[in-house]
Amino acid sequence: MRSFIAVDTGERVPAMIDGISEKLRRMGFKASWVPGANAHVTLAFLDNIELEKLALLASMLSRRLRGFPSFTLETGRIGYFKHKDLPKVIWVAIERNQNLVNLQRETRVVLEALSLPVDENFRPHLTVGRMKFSPPMWRKFLSTLENERIIFPVGEVTIFESILSREGATYRKVFTCSFEGGLIEHAV
Repeated sequence: MRSFIAVDTGERVPAMIDGISEKLRRMGFKASWVPGANAHVTLAFLDNIELEKLALLASMLSRRLRGFPSFTLETGRIGYFKHKDLPKVIWVAIERNQNLVNLQRETRVVLEALSLPVDENFRPHLTVGRMKFSPPMWRKFLSTLENERIIFPVGEVTIFESILSREGATYRKVFTCSFEGGLIEHAV
């Protein structure tokens, strides 16, 4: 099962992501756009993992996060990862805060205990699109974009399955680990 551990963004962020995508389309950018409904902050990408091991991971993560303090995250500026001086991925930053760093560290401890790969370069963001074409004045276009600052609550992490198709990725919740101590297994 191709999966990842992430923080959901609440109700207001998806509309913001869709709005940015629409502005970029009108400016001439072409991309595999991430639907706003798929917006999330990835804590760890798990790649392909068996359901039994995923269930063990969820159980361990739920125990580890029991009592973790709820907190808020805030969206930030629009940025990009580049490749050969062109934007490869356009994203919205997530303002870093100590609670998010601690949450990623707690997630990492569980991954390491299960000998699962850990990304050493945690850069919290919301992916807007994976670029296929950028117009000649792409830097100037990106510099003119402004986005709403949105604050959203974090009280749980979710393990998603990523299902790839020609239409793009679909994310399905597999487990949700609440900081209050609950573990929800979603119907597979």
